[in-house]
Amino acid sequence: MEELLRQILFKLDNMEKGFLAFQEETRQRFTEIDERFARIDERFAQIDERFARIDECFAQMNERFVQIDGRLAEMSGQMGSLTTRVEALEGRVDEMNKRISQLEQEMGEVKARLDRVEAELAEVKETLHRVETQLVDDVQLWLRKIHEKVEEKSFEIDALNRRLHHAEAAIEQLQSKA
Repeated sequence: MEELLRQILFKLDNMEKGFLAFQEETRQRFTEIDERFARIDERFAQIDERFARIDECFAQMNERFVQIDGRLAEMSGQMGSLTTRVEALEGRVDEMNKRISQLEQEMGEVKARLDRVEAELAEVKETLHRVETQLVDDVQLWLRKIHEKVEEKSFEIDALNRRLHHAEAAIEQLQSKA
């Protein structure tokens, strides 16, 4: 039995040594795990720092978005104002187009009148030219007739002058005899 007890003690010693070795190995592993957890904690701390920086960036981005929203609201108001102005300008352009159309129509009428006036002026010029030509011909004809009559009358005047001269001579003769 002693032998059995020795064997049991030996086995218990071996078990104890195995347990101590296991315990030592477990402690080492826990130390390694603790070291790993410490590294993981460091990494988490770094990640937390990064997230803090990211949160700051997001906060800045949110501020910028708020500013952009404000600017967009201003621009929207300005766009509304511009739209109103453009619509007013379009109305004015429509009015101007109507006026231009009216002016074009009136210009067409003026051109038609001007064409008629030019045609009438051409007729007047043609008539005036004919009248001038006829007038010159008529004046020349009248001058010829006048010249002919003047020549006829000059012969008559010459004859009357001669008669008058004879009558005066006869009167002088009679006066000198008397």
